[in-house]
Amino acid sequence: MPPDYLIGVNQTATSARLREREWGRTAHMPAARPQFFFGQVLAILLIGLLLRMWNLGGASLWTDEVLTAIRAQSALDASLDSLFSAGNQTPLYFMSLRLLPADSDMLLRLPSALLGMVGIALLMVAVLRLYGSYDLALAAGLLLSVNPYHVLLSRTARPYALVFALALTISASFLLILRGSRTWRLWLAFTLASLLAYITHYTLFALPLTQIILLAIFARSDRALLTRWAAAQAIAVIPALIWLALLSQQTIAVGPEWVPVPAARDLLLTLWNMTLGYNGVWKWFLAPGVMLVTLGLLSGVLAVVTAWWSDRENLFWMLLAGLSLAVTYTISATLVSFYVDRYFMMALPAVLLLMLHGFAQWSRWLRLGAIAIVVATAAYTVLFSFHSGDYTRADWHAAADYVETGWRPGDMIVAERENAREAFERYFEHDGVQPGAVVTPLAELDVPASEQAALAPRRVWVLYRNPIEDVHRQGAMPAFDPFKRGMSATGDWLSGIRDQVVEMRAFRGVTVLLVELQGSQAQLTAAKGG
Repeated sequence: MPPDYLIGVNQTATSARLREREWGRTAHMPAARPQFFFGQVLAILLIGLLLRMWNLGGASLWTDEVLTAIRAQSALDASLDSLFSAGNQTPLYFMSLRLLPADSDMLLRLPSALLGMVGIALLMVAVLRLYGSYDLALAAGLLLSVNPYHVLLSRTARPYALVFALALTISASFLLILRGSRTWRLWLAFTLASLLAYITHYTLFALPLTQIILLAIFARSDRALLTRWAAAQAIAVIPALIWLALLSQQTIAVGPEWVPVPAARDLLLTLWNMTLGYNGVWKWFLAPGVMLVTLGLLSGVLAVVTAWWSDRENLFWMLLAGLSLAVTYTISATLVSFYVDRYFMMALPAVLLLMLHGFAQWSRWLRLGAIAIVVATAAYTVLFSFHSGDYTRADWHAAADYVETGWRPGDMIVAERENAREAFERYFEHDGVQPGAVVTPLAELDVPASEQAALAPRRVWVLYRNPIEDVHRQGAMPAFDPFKRGMSATGDWLSGIRDQVVEMRAFRGVTVLLVELQGSQAQLTAAKGG
């Protein structure tokens, strides 16, 4: 590799010579910093900030976010018990929230929103270091600032915005190290980011696996590099190994049973989601954006395949995105399914940069037009979700207010799943302390013997969380029929007592029904399917 090709941490982008295939040369743009560059950077960051901060605390926490609240606000032993019972999550993000204000929904989400902003800035810095193109950096930053997948997950009290920032830091550091920039600062950044990543989310282990492939191809004989890389990984994995050792002593109560087995179309929907945002509804105006994203990714893959030996950066992105999707899909389709779009956040930088690399193969005006259409489509998806309210996954606050308004002493409140109970009770604020003002699991629904002979019916508020699961959508699921059999135990039970339902109100993600149960305990048991 010629020395003038390297762009180290102590070099400026303008001092590096761009290759023919790179953005600046193919776009006929100068390598020097364009006029008003920092103004454009600030504008991109402002757009990203507005989309991530708008009405941040307006939507109710959805069930996974309620778990975050429990882990951030409960006593330490209760927080750890929640993590241990889940088994599929690592502790760093949740424990770090305990050090920050987390008294409201907005404050719980604020760290993720700010990390989303950090991700935009990091992407532009990484592109400058890796490609030496200011124009490519602006294009990448703009695409990420309006990217619906990143915007919505950055507005969620979950670790996905942190996953993106760590994955990008690790990837950029590794590629710079592979080039020959091996300062102690770069190694420290690579090791520390890897250590934080592995104890943040299991999916980030896809990064060292991709790195191994590139090392096996390009650095087999570089013993110094291989030794340092192995030492960095050995250090970085220690906290994760300690966590797994502790986890092995626990009983895990939660598994991936809810995740459906993916079909081939899910791969395409995932790429659609990661570039333009997927909400389950096809509109005609999406066609140009979907077509351009598809052509951009295909062009990028073709360009990498035809020049893979000299195009190591984009080969890395192609392998990271391609293998992450392919391996997850194969395991999910054959063994146990854990194919969920939000788990691919660590591959989002790869998808965006691979698409931009594909656009770089086109003429300047075609490329600029493609970026404009993709940005406009993505921005519209985000803004429409805000306008329609579909960014709210489940409106537990409104459901709790509805029950609170009609609740009477002696009423029962039931829910099928524990996470629905936790979400509802977060917003249920009945003034009186009365027996029955808590949520009872549906499986434990019972009528006391003293009431079986009573003439008055027993009132039961049923909290029916939307049983439709979608591994792609980040917002509200489509409406459902609460009396349809085969969707959940709640639906099966309600279908048998439909004539006893006296009130029903549908909110986003949850339907509340008031049932007046009558008859003997035997009839109740039969209605429940017991």
